[in-house]
Amino acid sequence: MQSEISSVALDMKKYYKGDIDNIQHVVRVYTLSKTIGELEKLPEETQLYLELASILHEIDSMEDIQELLKTNRIDEDIKERACYIIENKKNYDHVTGLDQQILIEADFIVHIKEDNLPSEKIIEIGNKYFFTNYGKAFLKKAFKI
Repeated sequence: MQSEISSVALDMKKYYKGDIDNIQHVVRVYTLSKTIGELEKLPEETQLYLELASILHEIDSMEDIQELLKTNRIDEDIKERACYIIENKKNYDHVTGLDQQILIEADFIVHIKEDNLPSEKIIEIGNKYFFTNYGKAFLKKAFKI
């Protein structure tokens, strides 16, 4: 399945047509999500959902996301969960799995850096939205809080 993930990642880069800021954001979130998922020892299928959702999370059009997944022959059940995670990436009050939670945490970490947030805001976000052991650890070490 790793080759399918790589293929989706390549298509995501083509989708952004040289928009290096969006591509870098997605690559950072993907790398962090993948790492946290592996450290949290997610089951293989859950890790797959997380990785696909991380690669595609910044694409606003569900139709475009569906097309990218279809083009890359991603199974329907995998497609459904990845799309659900993407659709609910900002639904912080109704997290339905570690895959969704980890994407939320990784996206926050990357946005915190990109937005250069002050320490007190980082602590507030960490206390309110971070629940995984490794997500919390990355947040604390990355921003020395």
